[in-house]
Amino acid sequence: MAKERIKTELVESQPVLPIENAEDTARVLIFGGLEANAGAFSASEALLGQLQAQDLRIGALHQSDASAAVWLMEAGVTLLSMAAMRNESKDASAIGVIGATTIGAGETEAIANRPYIRCINGIRLGVVSFAEQKAGAFSGRADLISMQAVDRVRMLLCECDHVIVLVHSGLPTGELPLPEWRARYRRFLDAGASIVADTGAVKGWEAHKNGLVFYGLGSPASADSLGLFLTLHRNGKFTYEARALQNTGVLDYSKNDAFRAKIDAQNALFWDERAYLAAANDMCTRLYCESEAAQKRGVLGLLSPQAEQEMRLLSLLENESMRLMTLRAIWLKNSAEKTKRENAKKP
Repeated sequence: MAKERIKTELVESQPVLPIENAEDTARVLIFGGLEANAGAFSASEALLGQLQAQDLRIGALHQSDASAAVWLMEAGVTLLSMAAMRNESKDASAIGVIGATTIGAGETEAIANRPYIRCINGIRLGVVSFAEQKAGAFSGRADLISMQAVDRVRMLLCECDHVIVLVHSGLPTGELPLPEWRARYRRFLDAGASIVADTGAVKGWEAHKNGLVFYGLGSPASADSLGLFLTLHRNGKFTYEARALQNTGVLDYSKNDAFRAKIDAQNALFWDERAYLAAANDMCTRLYCESEAAQKRGVLGLLSPQAEQEMRLLSLLENESMRLMTLRAIWLKNSAEKTKRENAKKP
């Protein structure tokens, strides 16, 4: 896929169009992940028609919650990623999702990493799901940091026209992907995946090699999110539409120009590596300072009780995104201080 400037498409109303050559395409919709208190599902007539035109609707659960399960069922989601779910449930039936196939979670690593494979109108589609997990033993979720994660895409590509990778990682309050996660997501595309989609907060997207990586879709039950509409063809070819969605009690195409402008600004950074790294560094420095202020003296605060220090350090080591953010922020701080000292020595 030639790299092109990507913008969200603002659609106020969209008629349901006939599907041309339906026997040679697979239509897939990917939503972002849902948290608790999702409310009741309701969609506009225009959007509902498009939902019903999809051959496969994919969603994600980030928290075991009955209202989120009901929302997904009523939206017609039939493939559910559970790799990023933060509590112990490993079975969709335990939270009331009826008629959905789950991936990304299970009693064993083999089950948690098992792909979803389906043939739609002659198009072979494979989907895998991974998420950032706490450091330690297997906890019932497919681990994004696993050395086998990229290999699973390569193996799946041998029997599929397209591989979609659902992921979730990063800093909850960050507005951009960390450089390390960006590089890892791109590795899935290097391995042959068509789409990599993070189900967390919206953080822009970009083209890479022959595919697309979305750094966040947002929750469709929240005010603003993205719906990723894919039309898949044989031999790895596809087209897509990233539609800005808005939920004001009824899920509809967005009229929020500010949301669209925010995503366009995020996307523009991926065109300029220096600008992106500068913005990512600023983000890490800001979030580190906020974290340090909240902890009074930081992770290694000398005036804190020893037990409290150890708990904060353990929390940092368990969370890969926090560790990466902290390392980057401290490196930037030390580099700035070194430069300041060297400048002070100059005549």
